[in-house]
Amino acid sequence: MFLSKAKIQITVSELSLYFSCARKLYYSCRGYKPVFSSSPYYIEHLILKEMAMSYPSLLKASSSKDDASPKELEALLSQVLGDISMIYPVEMEDVATEVLEEVSGNIMGYLPGIQQSLSAQAEDRELLLLGECLSLLDDEPFLSSEKLNMTGIPYRLVEDKGSFEPVIIKTGKAPENGVWMNDRLHLAAFAMLAEEMHGTPVKTGHVMYARSGLFRKVNIRSTDRRQVLQGIGRVRKIKDGHMPDKKEGPLCSTCDHSEMCNVKPSLASKFF
Repeated sequence: MFLSKAKIQITVSELSLYFSCARKLYYSCRGYKPVFSSSPYYIEHLILKEMAMSYPSLLKASSSKDDASPKELEALLSQVLGDISMIYPVEMEDVATEVLEEVSGNIMGYLPGIQQSLSAQAEDRELLLLGECLSLLDDEPFLSSEKLNMTGIPYRLVEDKGSFEPVIIKTGKAPENGVWMNDRLHLAAFAMLAEEMHGTPVKTGHVMYARSGLFRKVNIRSTDRRQVLQGIGRVRKIKDGHMPDKKEGPLCSTCDHSEMCNVKPSLASKFF
């Protein structure tokens, strides 16, 4: 049975979903797809993600003047709003104008904070070098590991002194310091894939928090790697059919799977 599970291929996205909510992964693997089109939160996620791709260029521009321009950020938001339906035609197909206006208004409220963050970080030479590297890259790298039987695609993979550092974009609220644990584990998974593909240890990674314009550097720790390996085994069990226990959280009330999630788990869920 173990060997059978070990052959089940997984993705870093599935692993990240597991760390966020094991039940969501279970329903996703069973073919239950949540309906995102009615969710302003998801539309905001898409727009912020697209905006964040231009932050490195804005960061570089901010280093040569006193401040990041509010007009530049407003122009960026306007451009993304104009392009979003062409980039995500399926997700945006049924989005009402009122929802898009609501989301646009919310993001406008984030712009002063983004401006302030980019201006403050423009004084960090190490961060400017990262921004310059990101500005030159335009491909999302495909990573894979035969040993882990796992694949994944980070936003970017930046080479620094022979090592390859993964970069990911997150659109939720940034913590006051550092990164959220799930984001740390997300990076660690990409680091482990990059190590096998390029044959060199990966010590650090980076998270771009789109809502606040913050770049956070992360040291990849042995404890992160251990949790990733444990998570991989549990993801395989879920994909093999085991339902994990339900864990109550603040987002459960708005979850697309809330009704079916009240089903009692099988005894196999006790593995979790």
